[in-house]
Amino acid sequence: MSHLPIPLSVLYAGLAGTLIALVVATATNKWSLRVFFLLALRIAIGWHFTFEGLHKIHSIHTGVTETNRPFSSEPYFKAAPGPLGEHMRKQFSDPEVEIAKKVKAPKSISRADFDKLTPDEQAVECPEEVAKQFDALASNAKEAAKANAERELKDATAAEEKAAKDATAAEEKATKAAKTDAERSKAKTAGDAARAKAKADGEKARQVAQKKLDSFESTGDDLVKAAKAKYARWVYGVDARPATLKFTSGDGALTAPQWIGYVEEKKRETKDSEARQVDGLGNGYGTDTKRVAGFRTDAIAAEADLAREANTFIAELKKDLNGGKAVEEPTELSAGQRMDRFTMWFLVTVGACLMAGLLTRVACVLAAGFLVMTYLAHPAFPWYPIPPNTEGNPLFINKNVIEALALLTLACYPTGRWLGLDAIVLRPFCKCKGCPA
Repeated sequence: MSHLPIPLSVLYAGLAGTLIALVVATATNKWSLRVFFLLALRIAIGWHFTFEGLHKIHSIHTGVTETNRPFSSEPYFKAAPGPLGEHMRKQFSDPEVEIAKKVKAPKSISRADFDKLTPDEQAVECPEEVAKQFDALASNAKEAAKANAERELKDATAAEEKAAKDATAAEEKATKAAKTDAERSKAKTAGDAARAKAKADGEKARQVAQKKLDSFESTGDDLVKAAKAKYARWVYGVDARPATLKFTSGDGALTAPQWIGYVEEKKRETKDSEARQVDGLGNGYGTDTKRVAGFRTDAIAAEADLAREANTFIAELKKDLNGGKAVEEPTELSAGQRMDRFTMWFLVTVGACLMAGLLTRVACVLAAGFLVMTYLAHPAFPWYPIPPNTEGNPLFINKNVIEALALLTLACYPTGRWLGLDAIVLRPFCKCKGCPA
């Protein structure tokens, strides 16, 4: 456990103390081997849970570094095929819902007919979920339009002053180099003309900027409509965006309907391959299992990529409405991230209770329930891919099942009263009848 900020001397001392306590408890119970091994099993599982939880907590507090990645169960559930897999994935994000709200066209309009609509009409057809986000930035767009007009007004005056200054400098240089009155008169005429042109150009630029400043509110509204129309053109298949697909070389471009078609094709491939494998009820040499796992992973990844692409496009358009600055989104934890925080503290708490022998039977049942839920996300079924970080080739039974059965076995014995705080906490509620038979 050198990856945790716990001195090894403390760990060694704890192990030594645990071993001594284990020997004393066994001696108290007439050197019963059953007592020794049940207590050793309980402490070992508690140790495993506790330090697994501490490692997860430590990774969260350390943050992202070259050697550390904060704990997240999202990768584990990303391609989980079990009964709980899809539900757990949705705790982090639900690409299917996002696609339905942000990518699928609200109305059935052909690409050609949509392309014939005016920009204002196209803006109206922007998905409501996205349109609301753009409307929320209307005031930002107006402020950006106002700031841009004020900047153009200031730049016009500065450009006029610079042009006039350059004209005067050129006149002085030409006058100094002139040898006759005619040449000096010519230099002065050229300087006057250049200054007059600078003044006219400056006045024209100021008028344009002032006009923009006077109408900055309508300009802001036009920017919002333009953002809606641009997004809607992608949704209805008129414009494409760069996209990189698996097994394709180079960068391509896809419209939203093309993206959706690609995702649906991956889902169909997954369902067909799963149906074929279930009929065979087996994974042979692993070829079928890997093929199904590949299809499933591709389908999930394609759906997630489409949702991410939509959010990226929305963020780009919102940045334009915000004067070129990225819009800060609220950093609220998702349900899955909150679940991860609960999980790591749950592991530490349950593990500590098992090691300390506090509410031991309750802790055993809770820990077994956690393992069962983990198993249901990635069951070791022969027609499912092997769960990640799995040793060997389990068939229905894996380490989670074995450890859960061990915990339920421990729940059948009063091990917390043999060695633990239950001997003190539960004494008022029950009487120990002596050594177990």
